[in-house]
Amino acid sequence: MDFIDYFENNYIGRRTRNNRRHVPHFPITLWNCFLRLNQQLPDTNNSSEGWHHALKNSARKNPSIYESIKDLQMEQHADLILAEKLELV
Repeated sequence: MDFIDYFENNYIGRRTRNNRRHVPHFPITLWNCFLRLNQQLPDTNNSSEGWHHALKNSARKNPSIYESIKDLQMEQHADLILAEKLELV
């Protein structure tokens, strides 16, 4: 029952006395992936999470702004090389 309460409160809205629903915490357009799948777009953000993980592992601890910019440039360069390799396949 706790899961149903959680789901109603956050995703579809709790029913009121007159059989209507409250506005949910997360609108359906935010969590529903049907349109993205219908348009053949990725349904998750795994690619951006992977990029963030790679950047986190290659970045320095407590870098200056210039070191951060250099790290971002290196990561972008690596992504461009990977994109060129994928185009050749």
